[in-house]
Amino acid sequence: MRLLVLHAELGTLRGGGETFTRHLLESFAGLGHEIRAAFTADPLGRYPFPLPPGVEGIPVRGWWSRSFGHGALSSIGHRLNGNPSLAAKWDYVQDALSWRTVYWYNRLFQRRVDGHLDDWARDVDAVYVHSNAYLAAAVAQKLPTILRLPGPLPAEFAPLLRRIHAVCANGDALACLREFLGDVAIELPVGVDLQMFAPGSSHIRSSLGWTADQSVVGYVGRLARIKGVDVLAEGFHELCRKRSDVRLLVIGTGEEERNLRSILRTDVARDFVRFVGDVPHENLADWYRAMDVLVMPSRYENYSNALLEGLACGVPFVGSDVGGNRMLCETGSGWLFSAASSESLAAVLQIALAERGELARRGSNGRVHVEDRYSWVATAQRLEEIAGGLGVNDRTARRGSPVGLYGG
Repeated sequence: MRLLVLHAELGTLRGGGETFTRHLLESFAGLGHEIRAAFTADPLGRYPFPLPPGVEGIPVRGWWSRSFGHGALSSIGHRLNGNPSLAAKWDYVQDALSWRTVYWYNRLFQRRVDGHLDDWARDVDAVYVHSNAYLAAAVAQKLPTILRLPGPLPAEFAPLLRRIHAVCANGDALACLREFLGDVAIELPVGVDLQMFAPGSSHIRSSLGWTADQSVVGYVGRLARIKGVDVLAEGFHELCRKRSDVRLLVIGTGEEERNLRSILRTDVARDFVRFVGDVPHENLADWYRAMDVLVMPSRYENYSNALLEGLACGVPFVGSDVGGNRMLCETGSGWLFSAASSESLAAVLQIALAERGELARRGSNGRVHVEDRYSWVATAQRLEEIAGGLGVNDRTARRGSPVGLYGG
């Protein structure tokens, strides 16, 4: 099978959606399929994160940013925290501006795809589109198209989604989509490398000069407002006022890093916090195993790759009471706190860290849950089944005359 992948940030971002796509494509190529992937790159065609083995890249050159100015907006919002009414209004403005930045980013990528699709899609059996429903619906006019949604869309999108051959999701997004699409929404589950991510020892604590008696809280992911990292920083800072044995590992990069460092500056000075930056995926297990608890403070979270990897390593979690975090908490492997509340996060962390035996028990529950359910090979086989259901082996029968992505 020949698959064309359209995923704008595949080579430029280390978010959950990109992690999902990289592992899926690597496993899909391992089943013997041919893959080409188009994504954004800088004007010289460079991109920071290598593609998986077996995937041919099509870097789309240009000046790209879907987070332009977000750090400055958050910095202003942080300074308004003393005025709750004004801060709430600013949050609304910030969310609106952020949404529009992402919208125009996706729109520009779609226009660039429109100019090259006929060349890219020559001899292609199917197209896999990440996240962009407008792009997927347009491409579906020409080729069998699979859309994978990393989060839910409102019911107003139903007519658009029904024009796409296969709409896939998992976790909370799947549950939300099925409310108005029914079984038209197909599960494409996440996977975990259970050999790489497993319980064991770690040298990280000793290398940082931290001891086994200290309680280590961890975060792995993008440093973005949607991920609630500002809530984590404020909640941990509050926790440090009550106990001096806690430590925080922040793994990842993003536009919020400067604001986080400002919130945590006194804790960083006391060596209570370490900002680690990006860690190669193959080295992440050692960092998870250095943690007592992993925090996922997102304002919305569909179904976190990082939480599954942490649970595979036997590390329980504290998550915001949203989306897929609720689903994972039902396995008895974590605790929930009120979303966007740093006070609630600090209080729940205090409870979670109070009893090491309970941490171990919930971590063990998580490992058992992940072992029973998740495999990248199984996910790739599921994609193979979905594509096969579109009749991709009969390319001649399905191909029609070229149609532009905006009609005509």
